[in-house]
Amino acid sequence: MYKRMFAVAMMLVFAVVAMGGVAVAEEAKKPVFKEFHSIVDYKFVAKYAKMPQPKGVMIVDSRPYKPKYVDGYIPTAVSIPTSQFDKMVDQLPAKKDDLLIFYCGGFDCPLSHKSAYAAEALGYTNVKVYAAGFPDFKKNAPYYSIGLENLNARISAGEKYMLIDARPYKKFLDGAIPSAIGIPEKDFADKRGLLPIDKVETTLVYYCGGYACALSHKSAIKARYLGYKNVVVAESGYPGWKEMFGGADTAVKAGEAEGAVDTEWFLKTIKENPEAILLIDVRDPEEYAAGHFPSAINMPVNMVEKKAGEIPTDRPIVFSCATGARAGEAFYLFKDLRPDVKDVFYLEATNAFGEDNSYEVHPNK
Repeated sequence: MYKRMFAVAMMLVFAVVAMGGVAVAEEAKKPVFKEFHSIVDYKFVAKYAKMPQPKGVMIVDSRPYKPKYVDGYIPTAVSIPTSQFDKMVDQLPAKKDDLLIFYCGGFDCPLSHKSAYAAEALGYTNVKVYAAGFPDFKKNAPYYSIGLENLNARISAGEKYMLIDARPYKKFLDGAIPSAIGIPEKDFADKRGLLPIDKVETTLVYYCGGYACALSHKSAIKARYLGYKNVVVAESGYPGWKEMFGGADTAVKAGEAEGAVDTEWFLKTIKENPEAILLIDVRDPEEYAAGHFPSAINMPVNMVEKKAGEIPTDRPIVFSCATGARAGEAFYLFKDLRPDVKDVFYLEATNAFGEDNSYEVHPNK
């Protein structure tokens, strides 16, 4: 009898201790900061994180602009870091009853809560906090957005990506971000064969005409329906790229052969100032897709003939291919069709490309 009573007593002690441990654990899970009183979830945010952006709504990223916001943010969100909130209140909506949704780095991040209280103190009456934040959005959404700083780093590092201009093809020819290919959103179905075979490791990066342009967002969603796992949108698009990384006027150094560009000058330019020239890869689309110079756009020789009048001439043009043969053909063809254009060249070299857009260039002797 005594042993049974002792056993029961010990079980009660263990139960109390265990319950105390659970209580301590639950207490430890609670944030140490003051949580905002109105919390929303992914489904709520997803209704507004789209293009065209619904009126009367602003999604605000409270994390630091660098490195957090530029490396990934909720589509249409503006960057107002909590540390800069007082200096950036002019970016908030004029109407105090507009919906404001603040978010940051997840449940343990206090930044969105602090900013939400600050907005409420300014008189905003419809303020929410997406407490699960960007990690939750990234896990659930079909795509997210990145800053041009992130895109530039991907290009420079030669990461496994494909950059896609979703604007009409004429816009693409007038100027594009280095390494992009043109797949207009309206032609997505017809040109989806240009997309990479690999749907897991290769990141698709879409862009179009800036923050007000919905084409890149629409294309990103279509790509996810095709099974591509990593899809992002560079929202500020080509206008933002020109403003941030616009090329400068450049005097081209000619090579020995007629119309050829000096190989050393070419390699230095595409590494240090790729926007200084319009580099046109005249190989077939499947060759281009397998690897190309990071700053090159694709236009096979037959398209050069058809589109010669549309090719921009505001900077020097350099044609390239695999061996110099088709590049030379494109050069002479273009010169015949556009004799008024002086700064036109081709790369007289044998070129090998990797899937990551790495390259080896060997001048032809």
